[in-house]
Amino acid sequence: MMIRRNIIVTASLLLLSTQFCHAHVHTLAEADGIIVILVVIVIVLLVLGGIVLRQSRILRQRNEQLRRILNALDDYRAIVGNGELSLDEQEEMVKQKQSPPKKTKAVQIDEDHAFFVKMDARVNKEKPFTDPDFDYYALIAFMGVSQDEFCELVPRYKDPERTADYINSLRAEYAAKLLMEHTEDSMENIVSKCGFKDMAAFNSAFKFSFGITPSDYMNTISRMFKNKV
Repeated sequence: MMIRRNIIVTASLLLLSTQFCHAHVHTLAEADGIIVILVVIVIVLLVLGGIVLRQSRILRQRNEQLRRILNALDDYRAIVGNGELSLDEQEEMVKQKQSPPKKTKAVQIDEDHAFFVKMDARVNKEKPFTDPDFDYYALIAFMGVSQDEFCELVPRYKDPERTADYINSLRAEYAAKLLMEHTEDSMENIVSKCGFKDMAAFNSAFKFSFGITPSDYMNTISRMFKNKV
């Protein structure tokens, strides 16, 4: 729509410039110079319009992504935060949330996936990651298995660095919930509560997990709250 409007503006400017040159009896060289200037102006407007469209599209995508994140966090908080549910019941509800829509045939979940779902639910409920020293080996000890058993049950986390990314993503999700629920608290205090050793680690993990910076996240939350008032 904006491109069509720019084309109309371009044609109108060229038409007006032609009539202006004829009306003031400009020479051919002067008329060409005026038209060139107008064309340059129109090109600049087109480029600026393209930049605005691109930024608007990126902003819409980020807002949509953030809405999905917030909805998922709300669902997950409702499941894991329910103290009346056992871990097995939480595991079953998490699996139902993760199931694709309109799925009519049950799928047998293998042992390693079942272990990961149970581990994820338990870690989110007890939040051992709030300890800054909670790492790959601490996670294995937390689950009460040997390192070999852990690598067999969760092969995707054989690499300690990849496991560290998973733990930091849990910290980032917890931070996102705290930032949303405790807007009066300082970001530094929340970062400390979530187990991050410094702001740089928090910023990196948050961007890795959600695709946006903590500042963008807070700005979006602020706008959402303002719209609700």
